[in-house]
Amino acid sequence: MSSKVSAIIITQNEAESLQRCLEGLQWCDEIVIVDSESRDETVELARKYTDKIFIEAFKGFGPQKQSAVEKTSNEWVLSIDADEEVTPLLAEEIASVLEQKSPIKGFLIPRKNLYGSKWIRFGGQYPDYNLRLFSKSHGEFTRQMIHERIIVSGEVAKLSHPLIHYAYKDLSTTMQKMNRYTNLAAEEKWRQGERVTFPAPLLHLITHFLKDYFLRFGFLDGHEGFIVTWIKSLSAYFKYAKLLEFQKMGRVD
Repeated sequence: MSSKVSAIIITQNEAESLQRCLEGLQWCDEIVIVDSESRDETVELARKYTDKIFIEAFKGFGPQKQSAVEKTSNEWVLSIDADEEVTPLLAEEIASVLEQKSPIKGFLIPRKNLYGSKWIRFGGQYPDYNLRLFSKSHGEFTRQMIHERIIVSGEVAKLSHPLIHYAYKDLSTTMQKMNRYTNLAAEEKWRQGERVTFPAPLLHLITHFLKDYFLRFGFLDGHEGFIVTWIKSLSAYFKYAKLLEFQKMGRVD
């Protein structure tokens, strides 16, 4: 099996963070971008790094990423988000493990999640393993709108060097992102037939906060740790609150 790597990225209005991501992928043999009709300079910036750019209406994170996979020309695929960065150490590790020609079909990569410039180490934020590198003959994305996963048929191993994830730029940006993601998550649950009762949103908020802030020691990350824990808890609240709202409105797909 060839050790060449195709990196895939899906984008929508990512001009602010995309260049850092693309600079960290210069070692890849190919970069494929599927853009969801960006209104900023995302596409123009991407053209400086790759000519494999495809404009498609957003179909959900899972379908969009699988569409990118299907446009790659190499067997190994590295899925990365525009707000993430591959370090030189991680790039070297990937090259090393692929050269070994082992039977492994997928690799879990840890992530260092940042709030601003602070590394959030607790509250379930590290090592935050995600399956991101896989053989496309043995793996594919689930078709979920959000919280998509790569399913691999075969052995999976862990890498040691992390992706850098600029997860929480600031409070305002994070709240906007949370609103979009909770909309998608509520829609996904509605389509799957999940229904909730009135106390569910508050119960999810409380349990998420207690688990991440106390049981997973989120308080050790100081002020930023509190903000991250609170945002994650609010995300859980709004996801179920929006689902409850769909129920009350008698929403029809």
